[in-house]
Amino acid sequence: MRALKAWSGLTYREIAARAHQNGDTLPPSTLATVLGRATLPREDVVRAFVRVCGGKDEADAWLRARSGIARAAWTPAGLGGVPGPGGVPGPAPDDGEGTDGPHQLADAAIAAVFAAGCLTSWWCGKRLGSRAARRRHGQGTH
Repeated sequence: MRALKAWSGLTYREIAARAHQNGDTLPPSTLATVLGRATLPREDVVRAFVRVCGGKDEADAWLRARSGIARAAWTPAGLGGVPGPGGVPGPAPDDGEGTDGPHQLADAAIAAVFAAGCLTSWWCGKRLGSRAARRRHGQGTH
C-alpha cells in the first residue's frame, strides 16, 4: 500500500478527499496509521484506498490478496493452532519464541502484501504510461 501511495503521488489529505467523493470514509490519520504499521489493514480500508490510488478495477485483486494473506496467517490446528469460532483453526498462541514458527508466517504475509503492492503499482504505472503514450501520438484510448 505504501508503494501504491507513492506511485499515486497523492497526499493523505488528497486521498481522504477523493475517498469521501467515492462515498468512503478514510481520514488522513487512519491512512497514516495503516501505512505506518506492519499489520494487515481492514478490508474496507484497502478497498477505499485502492479505489482512490489504483482504480476500481484493481480493488478486487487487492482484496483477494489480503484475504489470502489473512488465511495464511492462521496456523492449522495440527500445528499448534488454537481452534477459533466454529472449530476453525485460530492463531497459534504466543509462546515467546520470537520469530520462530507462526511468527515467521506473519512476517511472510507482510512481505507478500508489500510485494503485491509493488507489482500492482508497477502494472498500473505501465498501463497508465501506455495510455499517456497513445494520447501523445493522437491514438486516443478507444
